[in-house]
Amino acid sequence: MSHQYSPAFERAGRFVAKHAKLVVLAWLAVGVLVNTAWPQLERVANEHSVSPLPTGEVSPALASMKEMGKAFGRPGIDNAVIIVMHGDKGFDADAQARYSALIERLRGNTEYVTFVQDQLGDPRMRNNPVARKQVLSEDGTTWYAMAGLAGDLGTPLAQRAFRSVDDLVKQTFAGSATTANITGAAGTVTDMGNAALGDLPKIGAVTVVVIGLILLLVFRSWFTAMLPLLVMGVSLLIARGVIAGLAERGLVPVSSVSAGLMMAVLMGASVNYTVFLVSRYHERIRAGEAPPDALAHACGSMTRVILATAATVAIANIAQLTARLAFLAAAGPAVSMGVIVAFFVVTTMLPATLSLAAKRGLGLPGSDRVDVYWHRMGVNIVRHPWPFFGVATVILLAAASFVPFMRPSFDISKVLPESAQSNQGMRTLNAHFPANSIMPQYLLVQAPSDLRNPRALADLDQMAERISQLKGVGKVVGITRPDGNKLTQATLAWQIGYMGTQIDKTSGQVNADLRPQLERMSKLADVMSAMTNELGDGDLARLQQMMPQTLAMAKELEGQLDRYQSLISQMGTVAGMVDQLAKMGPSVEATFTALDAGASLAQTLAESPFCPVQPDCVTLRDQLVELRTTGPLSSVDSLRESVRAVTGGKTITQLLGDMNSQFKQIRGLLAKLPEMERKFERIAGYFQQLQGLGVDMNSVKNMGVRIRDLNTQLEDTVRSMGEAAATLQGIGKNSNSAAASGFSVPGAMLQNPGFKELSAAFLQDDGRTAMYMIQSPLNPYGPEAMQLSRDMERVGNEATPNTALAGAKVSVGGFPAINADLKKAYDSDLREIIVVTLLIIFLVMCLLLRAVVAPLYLLGTVLLTYIASLGIGVLVFQVLLGQQLDWAVPAMTFVLIVAVGADYNMLFISRLREESARNMRVGIIRTVRQTGSVITSAGLVFAASLLGMMVGSVNQMVQMGFIIGVGILLDTFVVRTLMVPTLAQAFGKLSWWPSKA
Repeated sequence: MSHQYSPAFERAGRFVAKHAKLVVLAWLAVGVLVNTAWPQLERVANEHSVSPLPTGEVSPALASMKEMGKAFGRPGIDNAVIIVMHGDKGFDADAQARYSALIERLRGNTEYVTFVQDQLGDPRMRNNPVARKQVLSEDGTTWYAMAGLAGDLGTPLAQRAFRSVDDLVKQTFAGSATTANITGAAGTVTDMGNAALGDLPKIGAVTVVVIGLILLLVFRSWFTAMLPLLVMGVSLLIARGVIAGLAERGLVPVSSVSAGLMMAVLMGASVNYTVFLVSRYHERIRAGEAPPDALAHACGSMTRVILATAATVAIANIAQLTARLAFLAAAGPAVSMGVIVAFFVVTTMLPATLSLAAKRGLGLPGSDRVDVYWHRMGVNIVRHPWPFFGVATVILLAAASFVPFMRPSFDISKVLPESAQSNQGMRTLNAHFPANSIMPQYLLVQAPSDLRNPRALADLDQMAERISQLKGVGKVVGITRPDGNKLTQATLAWQIGYMGTQIDKTSGQVNADLRPQLERMSKLADVMSAMTNELGDGDLARLQQMMPQTLAMAKELEGQLDRYQSLISQMGTVAGMVDQLAKMGPSVEATFTALDAGASLAQTLAESPFCPVQPDCVTLRDQLVELRTTGPLSSVDSLRESVRAVTGGKTITQLLGDMNSQFKQIRGLLAKLPEMERKFERIAGYFQQLQGLGVDMNSVKNMGVRIRDLNTQLEDTVRSMGEAAATLQGIGKNSNSAAASGFSVPGAMLQNPGFKELSAAFLQDDGRTAMYMIQSPLNPYGPEAMQLSRDMERVGNEATPNTALAGAKVSVGGFPAINADLKKAYDSDLREIIVVTLLIIFLVMCLLLRAVVAPLYLLGTVLLTYIASLGIGVLVFQVLLGQQLDWAVPAMTFVLIVAVGADYNMLFISRLREESARNMRVGIIRTVRQTGSVITSAGLVFAASLLGMMVGSVNQMVQMGFIIGVGILLDTFVVRTLMVPTLAQAFGKLSWWPSKA
């Protein structure tokens, strides 16, 4: 007894009893003060709740989502909501008008909305059926939009942003045939908080009623049964106010779940501590002590035990602050402060109330009807320890055998009832859209250099190809796969096939168009060869020499015509000139002779094989012919005949008229001489160029043979082109196969407006960050999807060495990846919580008992209790009800089951230390008898307070309440009743080593 009794606590008990009224009034005043000075806990938990998801520091996937949002102009994509709209009339005029109004309002809410994804209203998407199909169901009755919210998921800012958007949605669709629900992670987190906080009054009411009935059965006195409820009420009132005030100022984390858990634990702990103290108080009165002495003795002997039990629960829970997951860390401080408040209220206000009640004859004990039962139980355990131990062991191990089958769920939507808004929205989406399109994963590639080049894009597609081959991947959508399928036109196989098709078309055109032309050229070449055979080798040289002489003579003719014109004019007025006209005959004859040489030149050009193919030569030839037949040559001939006719009987007047007319014609033709001279110079230049190229008369003669040889070579070429086309087209047919992995984007394509528009969706503006969207038919919250996210990140990083992506950072975002990070952090936190909690409990028990051996086997029993209760939870929820346990349940139940179980064990073993000073067997019998009803009633009360959580609507809290309640019942009726006494008897006095018995 000396080990547990504390004179200091006895004096404190007497002091409290002496100032009982003041103590009671002080506690009531504190309760009123903290609840009027600070807001209600439900409001604070709703506005300042921590997120159930990991932060960016803990989750690389969440950090990747944030970086992706910044890179692609979607900040807040990690905290986005999906607004799901459904109407039986479809997307009619009213629905379109309200939808447009909602989008406009969301974009105007810049304080809380970071981005709006509106594919239905985007002009670029109106004519894109693939894009519209992503957000408008095939039956046209369901459509959705996405909006990013300010703040991190679950933070106060995010909560305000959600409420703002929710109000806009409700206002926009009020009175409409279209229903609108908000879903997504942000919606689920908000619904979970609202549901949990809304359940608190119901849970509290049910718990109070059940605990009151249990206390009434235990104490069989209305007043005594109401005492624990009074203490519980004051403790709860003060703890709620204190936690709300500290949480509002950001001094402690809080969540809706931690608020509910704190309330349940505080109610159970405060009643338990009250039962401990009242039971010892009643025991001392039954032993014959006066109420004041009995109360002081109860305080001296039980306060230290209550302090140890409270410290165990408080320190074990406060140790949860070391958890990296804020959701787990938030549960510890709230529960710890609740237990601390309960300890101070129980150890001060309860003795004061009992003192006041004793003066009025209230709160005194009745007869102990179960003392005989527990005495008999103690005797049987001492006589037959191993059968009892065997039964307890079998029960615990049988229950624990279900733990290996546990498959924790990371689906936060399963935490909520089906009636929750977010679940209704998700159910609508799943009914009208493919499951893999709603919650995709994202692959983010952050490279040190610009990726907008053919080589980098080819390496990106190679990475995408590797990822698409992973089991569970449905589609990979990105810059190289804009529709989720391989971009066939960018593969080398398709491009080779396209080249084959174009070559085949060209070959056909050659056969259809060029071959007839070659046939005609061959015939023309034959004609030219025949013409050149008739033309001597020196004819062309003589022609070039005669042409300048002929032009010079034509120029001299023009000067003679000027002189002759003057003479003809004089002949018209002077008759004496007639004689001179007769003398003009020889001159005219000379002129005709000169012009006749021009006619010879025209004949030579007509016979030349080169002239027909030169337009200028043809024009010169024709003009010379005209000059000879109808032009000046003819006129000169007429003049000669006219002169001859002077003696042939013509009149002078007629002769002069003919001459004037003919001279005018000659002048008109001579005016064309400069142009003719220029054309001849060009023709001469052509001849010189041909000679410079080595083309002589022999070459022209052989032209027919050469063209026919060319025709034969062309036939061979066309035949080879056909064979090459067939081969290339055969390669192109395999362009969609996995083996055709070649990928090439021509450089010119990078400047194409369509490519630039596509790049905006999947490439950052500077080209250094690329994003792929991976769709999967797997359950996004299942373990397979989480493993897939790990595999994708591994494959992505393995694809970067020795490529244009070398040095790039590859990460995966999306909720499967976030859940994978959550599981990793949770596993780490759970191991740490287990180690820290067990170490704390062990140290507290060592200090209380001043021993090492007993704390060791007591620690083993509570650990086995936890595993057994978790196994029963798996059996009930997973096997029988088909519900997976929520991921947070094992960690959050561990601390309470172990800590509360250790409390009962410490109460039992500390009493055993008092009673076994002389004989262990006798001490066990006395301890079982004295603590049997106390621990049983306390266990029933605590279990009832936790099981009361099952009336709530949040499955996570239902599962926690059930497992903790079952764990407390196992510890109460199996471990403490059967296992711990038998172990104590087996170890005997060794239990107190190293201290003396």
